[in-house]
Amino acid sequence: MPALRLCTPFKEAPSMRVICAGEMLVDIFVRPVQQIPFENDTQIVPDIRITSGGDANNNAINFAKLGHQVAYLGRLGCDEMGDYVASLAQAAGIDISHTVRSSTARQTKSVILVNPKGDRTFLQDPGTSAEFCFDDCDLSLLDWAEMLQIGGAFHLPKFDGEGSAQLLKAAKERGVITSMDVTSDRSGRWKGILDPCWPYLDYFLPSIEQASQIAGTEDPRAIADFFLDRGVKNVAVKLGSRGSYFKNRQTAFFAGIYQGLSIVETTGAGDAFCAGFLTGVGENLPPEDCITLGSACSALAIQAVGATAGMGSRATVNDFIHSHQPLDFRSDIS
Repeated sequence: MPALRLCTPFKEAPSMRVICAGEMLVDIFVRPVQQIPFENDTQIVPDIRITSGGDANNNAINFAKLGHQVAYLGRLGCDEMGDYVASLAQAAGIDISHTVRSSTARQTKSVILVNPKGDRTFLQDPGTSAEFCFDDCDLSLLDWAEMLQIGGAFHLPKFDGEGSAQLLKAAKERGVITSMDVTSDRSGRWKGILDPCWPYLDYFLPSIEQASQIAGTEDPRAIADFFLDRGVKNVAVKLGSRGSYFKNRQTAFFAGIYQGLSIVETTGAGDAFCAGFLTGVGENLPPEDCITLGSACSALAIQAVGATAGMGSRATVNDFIHSHQPLDFRSDIS
């Protein structure tokens, strides 16, 4: 089948009620870093900034910027950095009244070193992410929500697996759309830990790096089949500079990326994709349109420093889509 080209006249849409559950942290960006010599000396860098991050928090802020009503479920630290990320979330319009304040753990923090090419390395203090668990989740929120997005899986040892499956199951019982993204596994738990979640997921939105570790293959088609065979309804694999791959029981296709963009740094690009893609899901758009929205949000994200700094309003995203060549789509239905 020849390549498809999509150009949907996206319009402003009603807001959606979304719960984002999982990791919230402090991001400390240092850029550009040429190298790290461990010497008793000072290396001058032109840009050090502190902001909030973490997959679930990034999802929440991005959803709010797109015009949705958002509540966050997670843990806040007992330190001043817990106050800091809470203030940023509230300023973004996120309801954090259902969070749990830790009495012992400091807020999770990441130092992100960015080289001149935009490549990154992370140094992380687990903090509150190591404490968050299913008992922290106020299930009454599910009666309000239309969508549940879990972000930061593999960084949440007390919540990953059975805990997240319980929350997803409770959401499905209430008719809530469910979705999950994962992050890098620093614990060696790739195999099996998330197995209880698959039957309760409407959408799974991993990056190729994480998905290949879970599924044991780097082939996007085989990756999608791995999760579909275990009960996930729809799979969208983020392929970085190669675009994305979507598959469910009705359709499958590859999508390209927006060309000619200047990349500042890529932190939060995948989280922005999730917020855009799931915005389309909430509007009952076809998968190709959901991918278009997700790809546009990701393209905006990589043009600014910080996980959510580049994200704009829905009008900004629409303007971006209309001012760029449509994505290339290639059907993968045999």
